[in-house]
Amino acid sequence: MGSLIYRFSLLLVLMLIPMAAASCSDSESLPPQMDTASTSNPADIRISIAGMFTPKETYSIYSDLLDYISEQTGRSTVLQQTGSYMSVNDLLAHKETDFALLCSGGYVEASHHLTLIPLVAPVVNGQPLYYSYILAREGSGIEKLEDLRGRRFALGDPLSLTGTLYPKSRLESAGYNLDDFFGEYIYTFNHDNSIKAMMEGVVDGAAVDSLIFDYMKARDPASVEGLVVIEKSPPFGSPPIVARPGISNEIRDELVGVLVGMQDDPKGREILAQLGIERFVQVDASLYQSIEQLEAEMTFRQ
Repeated sequence: MGSLIYRFSLLLVLMLIPMAAASCSDSESLPPQMDTASTSNPADIRISIAGMFTPKETYSIYSDLLDYISEQTGRSTVLQQTGSYMSVNDLLAHKETDFALLCSGGYVEASHHLTLIPLVAPVVNGQPLYYSYILAREGSGIEKLEDLRGRRFALGDPLSLTGTLYPKSRLESAGYNLDDFFGEYIYTFNHDNSIKAMMEGVVDGAAVDSLIFDYMKARDPASVEGLVVIEKSPPFGSPPIVARPGISNEIRDELVGVLVGMQDDPKGREILAQLGIERFVQVDASLYQSIEQLEAEMTFRQ
């Protein structure tokens, strides 16, 4: 199948921004343009958030959390947003950000090259775990992933565990690859864009982060109306917040204390509720061993 780069505007539900996507192989995927804030003030805390949501939605969701961190630490926070998960990893590698909320797949990839320690992760439904959801439209006759053969499908960022790595692994374990299974597939680079592509009929199926799908369903049911989960992956460790190599223990411990302590503070609990999570808990690399195993199996099959 020849490569086809195309753009379409998504003008419904959550935001009014263009969505760039590629119907192509992994090597040909084109991320959205990088949009990064930076600071030279060493007293500031630079925080990057992987583009699991589109930039506008990311700012809307996380601005109260960043303000809270500033209030609790007495340090200004600077939000850094990038066009792809790899861009966040690059910021960490070059020490151009201090902390990052990474997709779990992006964290595992970065840990192959950087000394990263996962600090905390969000807890939902009592555990720091999440899933990949495979979506279809209600009444479409698509009831399992295999029914999507020859159809149009939306993936997330190429490093996304739930949006790309899991469905790719599922197909490879059955003897397929993306090119010979789907009639066409696109990288949307954001889970909410994948959901919008479903809602607008651009694709017939999508793989998305369970935390984001459930958040959107709870906050704005119309944004996922008519979409059904036809497959749920095994559980994976929730997206971690990590510190860049070389960050001072003082700043690192300060941030961890603020995040873990939010559940004991009325304002902190309010912000956690807005984010759709119960609390942050400290985690370590063992939480992400199943993702390491999944990646190893994918490499072995190549």
